[in-house]
Amino acid sequence: MEALSYSEAVRLFEQWGFQVEPGPRAGEVTLILETPEGRTYAVHPVELLPQMAISALAVRWRNGVGVQIADSAPPCRC
Repeated sequence: MEALSYSEAVRLFEQWGFQVEPGPRAGEVTLILETPEGRTYAVHPVELLPQMAISALAVRWRNGVGVQIADSAPPCRC
C-alpha cells in the first residue's frame, strides 16, 4: 500500500466517524469519537496519523469491514 498523506488520513478517520482536530499542542492531533455512552479523546503526534490510518485500513480489510471493492488487493504488510 502506498503511503497516505496527512489529509488522506484525516479524510479516512472522518469517514469512520471520528472528528479530527488540531492540537492541543503544536505537532499533535486529537481524534474524537462520539457514542451514545459518551465521548472519547485520543491525542497523537501528527506524523503518526497516516500510519495509524494504514494500520486501521489493514485491520478493516482483514475483517471485511467497510470494504467496498470485492477484489481489492490486500494492503501491504511493509
